Amino acid sequence: MLGRFEGVPLVPDVDVIIAGVGPVGAALAGLLAQRGLQVAAFDRLADLYPLPRAIGLDHEAMRIFQELGIAERVLPFTAQYRPSEYRGVDGAPIKRLDMAPPPHRLGWAPNHVFDQPALERALRQRLAELPGVTVRYATEVASFFDEGTHVCVDIQAEDGRRERLRAKYLVACDGGSSPIRKALGIGLDDLGFDEAWLVVDAIINDDKLADLPQTQVQYCEPERPCTFVVGPGNHRRWEIMLQPGDSLSSDAFPEDQLWRLLSRWIRPGDGTLRRAAAYRFHGLIAKQWRKGRVLLAGDAAHMTPPFMAQGMVQGLRDAQNLAWKLERVIRGESPQALLETYGTERQPHVETTTRGAIALGRVICERDPAQARARDAAMRAEQGDEIRTTIRQTMVPDLRHGLIAAGTPGAGQLCPQPLVRAAEGTQALLDDLTGARVRTIAIAPLADDEIDALTRATERLGGRVALLGADRTSCRQAMQELQPVMAPWLTELQRTIAIVRPDHYVYGTAATVDDALALLDDLATRLAEPTVNRV
Repeated sequence: MLGRFEGVPLVPDVDVIIAGVGPVGAALAGLLAQRGLQVAAFDRLADLYPLPRAIGLDHEAMRIFQELGIAERVLPFTAQYRPSEYRGVDGAPIKRLDMAPPPHRLGWAPNHVFDQPALERALRQRLAELPGVTVRYATEVASFFDEGTHVCVDIQAEDGRRERLRAKYLVACDGGSSPIRKALGIGLDDLGFDEAWLVVDAIINDDKLADLPQTQVQYCEPERPCTFVVGPGNHRRWEIMLQPGDSLSSDAFPEDQLWRLLSRWIRPGDGTLRRAAAYRFHGLIAKQWRKGRVLLAGDAAHMTPPFMAQGMVQGLRDAQNLAWKLERVIRGESPQALLETYGTERQPHVETTTRGAIALGRVICERDPAQARARDAAMRAEQGDEIRTTIRQTMVPDLRHGLIAAGTPGAGQLCPQPLVRAAEGTQALLDDLTGARVRTIAIAPLADDEIDALTRATERLGGRVALLGADRTSCRQAMQELQPVMAPWLTELQRTIAIVRPDHYVYGTAATVDDALALLDDLATRLAEPTVNRV
């Protein structure tokens, strides 16, 4: 509900209020607090959401957890994502997906399965460690009003107590049914995918694991399409397409019914059913991602079918894209117009990724037997009757719009993150030594005056220079690449210098120091000018 408030107690102001403390809201709160901003986050639930949700994440998510300082906490609850095999009507493969082999470009294995409750506990623990974050559970944003210079937010606890809080910005991470998005009158673009599925998680006994598939399997069978996922440890997931007329209520699937649906793989005594939920898998994107001082992120802005394991990752990208821009605007380093690049960049990226997930979903969800056989024949013929492996990350697009120097090779790509050794001997992933800031990264030896010029221009943007091709160990910016991913990438682009944004996306690349200085000057101008969108 929108409206001005009367007679509600005023509590101290904060920089950002976040509605929703799921993975996206928690990550955003942490990223903002680590930048020194004051954040208040609220979640209507008293504890973690109890039903199965995400099970897959990628190397970009792990890089964000690295920035948050929780990657090592999360790793014990993950496992590398196994290859995915799509099996047709006859049970034989029609498609195969896998991740790229080492060395890993972003410093982490490209794809992981994970336990979401454990991840969320790690995120919430991190928030409790950060002095700039106030988190309240069993409390929701009941109403709000954009005053122009700030947002007034009325929060209501489970016991009915209400308070007013003022913030410079409000970010809605309040889920697919987002009350804030609805109150703003923001509609959704429907990408034309709406299918009902049942998700079942189980913990399998040790002696039964060898009898189950050792890889992820998409059973593209028209009578009952389904997915089998090898989770971390003994965790296994089944996603089962519901038949017309099946209930969308999880209560309609008691344990005996779940065992019947899983009888092809497991029976009572083979393990323990952990949880189950019925969902509608949608492809939906908000028509607008910002309205004044209120922004949308995560499921409030978009919903993605799970067939590329990108649903939660899309929201984490939102958080990282938004965090550094909010910091600059709140500190007065950039105008509010910078926030327009958030939607300009994220909306087409999300749409392309979501359409990719939908395309995979259409392969899996074909219910007509004749059409399914024709699909199988066509897919095998396209591959020359030899099933080829598609690398999953090639299906995730680069950034193609917004704050990038689009005319330079590699602009909009994620900057590689090598394992490096600094001049003083420290060995770490690149981000841990440079921080999440603007970076100028060079792989060719530079003269002292060139280093000085790049350093001055980069530091004006609050950034840092990293010299991976330096031939002098005494230079403080010098680092040795221990697992070459940066040098091969830039060499392939026929460039020697990359200018990288705080969210690790490449602003632009250069072949000479003069070109790099021009890019840094252009970036500074675009961050400071009233209109920063360039498509």
